[in-house]
Amino acid sequence: MTTWRPYSASDGLALVLQYLNEHLAKRVYAIVKRSRLPVRLIFRPPPTLKEILTSSRFHEDVCDEEGCRYCTDHKICNLRGAVYLIKRRGCGHRFIGESGRPLRKRLDEHRRAFERPQSYPKNSSSRHGTAVHNRDSAPEFEVVVYTVISRIPFIERSWRLVKSCGDQPEINNREELGEAVQLIA
Repeated sequence: MTTWRPYSASDGLALVLQYLNEHLAKRVYAIVKRSRLPVRLIFRPPPTLKEILTSSRFHEDVCDEEGCRYCTDHKICNLRGAVYLIKRRGCGHRFIGESGRPLRKRLDEHRRAFERPQSYPKNSSSRHGTAVHNRDSAPEFEVVVYTVISRIPFIERSWRLVKSCGDQPEINNREELGEAVQLIA
């Protein structure tokens, strides 16, 4: 990356500005030089299209837990920004959700809600466990990750992807589905 350093005060504070055009850069340079501020001007070029579009998600934490209950074929438990589907074994009912936190933490919350519904009375997973499974053994479910999103505007596209797959989750409550529809609209 090339930077333009037009004016430097040796003991000055570095003032990094984004380079917009030559005219503005010269005006800022003239003002700083005229005012004799103890500032070193540094003009940084704007980000390139490649820098904007390149994802930095390559360095996500990889699951290193032996026998991880969520990572079967793919290492998914540390994904952030995942839109996922939970399918209960036994009844086959499904839940669609999204989380900006590591997926393992969110799935553990679902598991706790299934196991102890009295602790999570408003949670759709706990209501499903109470209504359908009564006092079954520990919940078993499969997880499918539809997509991983890195920015909020992509949530809309992700929910459209989920809807286009034809999934009508049985466990989500009306409010959650309403929120999803609002994201799409």
